[in-house]
Amino acid sequence: MAHAHGPTTTGRLALSSLIFGLNFLVQGMGGLWTGSLGLVSDSLENLNDAVVNLLSLGSIRVANRREPCEQWNYGWHRLEIFNTLLGVLLLAVLAVAVLFEAWGRVRNPHPIRLGWAIGFSALGLLLNLAATRVLVPSLGTRQQQDLNLRSAYLHALGDSLANVAVMVGMVVIYFTGWRWVDPLLAVAIVAFILRGAFFLLRDAVGILMHRAAFDQEEAKAALVGLPGVRGVEDLRSWRVCSHLTVCTAHIIVDTEGLEETEAHQHRIEHLLSERFGVRHLTLHFETPAMSERHQHRFMHEHEAENDDHDDHHGHHEGHGHD
Repeated sequence: MAHAHGPTTTGRLALSSLIFGLNFLVQGMGGLWTGSLGLVSDSLENLNDAVVNLLSLGSIRVANRREPCEQWNYGWHRLEIFNTLLGVLLLAVLAVAVLFEAWGRVRNPHPIRLGWAIGFSALGLLLNLAATRVLVPSLGTRQQQDLNLRSAYLHALGDSLANVAVMVGMVVIYFTGWRWVDPLLAVAIVAFILRGAFFLLRDAVGILMHRAAFDQEEAKAALVGLPGVRGVEDLRSWRVCSHLTVCTAHIIVDTEGLEETEAHQHRIEHLLSERFGVRHLTLHFETPAMSERHQHRFMHEHEAENDDHDDHHGHHEGHGHD
């Protein structure tokens, strides 16, 4: 009997984006009407989550519909990274605007409709808790390992905590009259938003710069531990986007014929897929004698000398501009 595991990952992201968008409108308009900058800042955190999720969903849909070809070797999967950079830019602009407004309100505090502000914040908390519940991955499925879903879940949980902070701030203002607490709450929430934007930017730039997708020394040690594998050379890994990891490697094996490498290939593919999330793998098998005659060196100089290239049969990869 088949068991239903609930919505798919994309379904959960889409539904949560709808909730985040609704919460952005509720808290944003509520903040403008009540005069609470804390509510406005909290609404921007919801806008952040909605935009990031929608951009991710849109890029996934486009990438899935555009097949890789001779011109676009990996299709349009990297569109996700450019969408992320656009989202980070939007967040930075909104955050700077809130900081300027917060500075003005610290110097000249504005009146706040405290009762209504607490009510809007409570409604926002309920919506964020609903989004958090939607993003809880189904037990016993691959959703539990999905980084996009886990990241969205943690963001929704953070939004809920921000709502609690705003509500506590409104209560403090109600009993003390310290209206400067509201802009300080806004600054704290904006700092939280910018922290998340920084990590998004770091990951996006890392992908664009072909940062290693996993601990390659750990992967080499695991591969050498497989039966018949004598060594691993020129192991490289990178991400095309957040969910597509590519890997290439030269594998030195004890074998006499090409047909004997099939078993090695199956074991290596399984290990790299299960432990390191590799989805596309290219392997080059060599005997120990072949490995001694070959050079596994990446020629990274922009004006690499070619004097030895005719004398040695090596695995060089040059990317010189000349």
